[in-house]
Amino acid sequence: MLDKNSVNKAQYRAITHGAGAMLVLAGPGSGKTFVVTQRIKYLIEQHHVKPEDILVITFTKAAAEEMQERFAKLSAGKCNPVYFGTFHSVFFQILRHTYRFTAQNIIRENDKYRLLSQIIRELPDEILGQAQLDYSTETLQNLLSEISTVKNNGVTPQEVRSATVPQAVFERIFQMYKQEMNRNKLIDFDDMVLLCRNLLAERPDTLKLWQQRFQYILVDEFQDICPLQYEVVRMLAKPQDNLFIVGDDDQSIYGFRGSKPEIMLNFTKEYPKAEQVLLDVNYRSRQGIVDTAARLIAHNKMRFDKAVRAQNRQNDGVKIYSFQSKSKQAESIALLIKQYIALPDTKYSDIAILYRTNNHTIYTADRLMREGIPFTMKEKPKNIYESPVAKDLIAYMRYALYEANQEDFLRIMNKPVRYIKRSTVPRGAFKMRELIDNNHATGYVVQNILEFYDELHFIKSLNPFSAVNFIRKGVGNGTGYDAYLKKQAAEKGKDVSEEFEELEELMRLSREFETIELWLEHIENYDAILYEIAQQEKRLKKMNTDAVSMVTMHASKGLEWDVVILPDVNEGVIPHKKAVTDAELEEERRMFYVAMTRAKQHLFIFYIQEKEAGNLLPSRFLDELG
Repeated sequence: MLDKNSVNKAQYRAITHGAGAMLVLAGPGSGKTFVVTQRIKYLIEQHHVKPEDILVITFTKAAAEEMQERFAKLSAGKCNPVYFGTFHSVFFQILRHTYRFTAQNIIRENDKYRLLSQIIRELPDEILGQAQLDYSTETLQNLLSEISTVKNNGVTPQEVRSATVPQAVFERIFQMYKQEMNRNKLIDFDDMVLLCRNLLAERPDTLKLWQQRFQYILVDEFQDICPLQYEVVRMLAKPQDNLFIVGDDDQSIYGFRGSKPEIMLNFTKEYPKAEQVLLDVNYRSRQGIVDTAARLIAHNKMRFDKAVRAQNRQNDGVKIYSFQSKSKQAESIALLIKQYIALPDTKYSDIAILYRTNNHTIYTADRLMREGIPFTMKEKPKNIYESPVAKDLIAYMRYALYEANQEDFLRIMNKPVRYIKRSTVPRGAFKMRELIDNNHATGYVVQNILEFYDELHFIKSLNPFSAVNFIRKGVGNGTGYDAYLKKQAAEKGKDVSEEFEELEELMRLSREFETIELWLEHIENYDAILYEIAQQEKRLKKMNTDAVSMVTMHASKGLEWDVVILPDVNEGVIPHKKAVTDAELEEERRMFYVAMTRAKQHLFIFYIQEKEAGNLLPSRFLDELG
């Protein structure tokens, strides 16, 4: 029997809900897992529902296992065969029952990348046109995400605009990917959803079988559901519509996977008789953190209005600081951690540093490593110096300093175009006189070479920031590297927004070094730094060492720490530069909200206050905190 004194009014109402649909709005720290497990127990003990008739769906295997473990403790050792599973595990079970699928039919993640690389290589010239595709992990990830969007929304590839490749190329890639999967009798996770929808829609006998199998359906993190998943769940829940959904529209941050907060917002329109309850007590965070986060998210228009109070009534907990550079920010993060750890009964694992993307972690990771502060990272930071634009800038500066590396010269001699033929470049190290002699027949090329050498000698005299700025704006008789990139992009029909983002980041990085020599030395050691970070990660995992968590905002969802640090809260970072539409900006705001609400006791928000190097500005979200 449920003890009324052990729950608040909203929790009690949700747990003891009878038959029919119910929407439970469960904000951060409101005890949603507790409510779901107690509801299952209530259905079995008070409504005499058979455990095997209950289906609980989560989005991750870890969440399903945690839910199952919690319920097992409530059951006091009783064997209750409630089905806990992810969407994909449930759908695969249905498909396996009908089509006799096995695990061998599911394509592995690495094989998806391999297949896509092969498809790109085999694209016919008439489709490829002027487009130049690379096989980088990032490109393949973006393409797979767009393919996933097509499948999860149940639409055609013509209805999803590709931001990675020209539209005609994307449509052909999708077609070839689908054909290869069918030929090899393979399916991916997105196919499971689509095939299951089609099976249940076309086979009434099969649908009835599974409707009878699952009489009560509970869905966790409902805000992350995509249209196709929702369609399958709705079919399974009929005719009783015993559908109990739990989620928070303010934490919908997986738009790139096809999730749509509108589904949750329109739930009571789909189910007019559905009850709705708000879990209005936050058991995680101080009141000050709850209120600050609430002021932020209130700026979103597409949401449920909520009034939430914290059990911890302390009104402090949020502090905002600005820094002149990323290195100063990293230094302050290390100092803050040391100060916290010096307090009694504190651990490194009580602290998290949450970033918008993993590309922003290197400064802090390097600093923590030098300070002897243990930390864990799920992903290795990206080496920005390995990008093509970075290699071009490095080649300019390195050749300007040393005039020794022929490879550097060949890389930059026609960026911008100077009409220097590769065949005219002497082998090995060479003097300018040799290059001029080899081009004496073309006076305009000789003039370009002389101007090129003047530019290189000028670069040699500059600091790194000024050098990068001059290369971008002044080389090539004033045309600049930026203009060269734009011209190349226009000719090839290519989007170079990422390249310009990288250039802005390189500008910011350059400010951390007094001389070009020092920056080039740092760049040479950068891979070693990344390697050491990866090795430290392995050592800490093996030793099970107490450590600070460094994770992305996306990966932080569902987690909590006493102390949360949010660095780089700047325009272009959060909200991300690519977020342009109202819907995209609202999702960015939800992501920032998720990051803020991971904090239990202390929330530190840091931003870089720079007037140069891309004109870094504080995030607009800071003004919304009140």
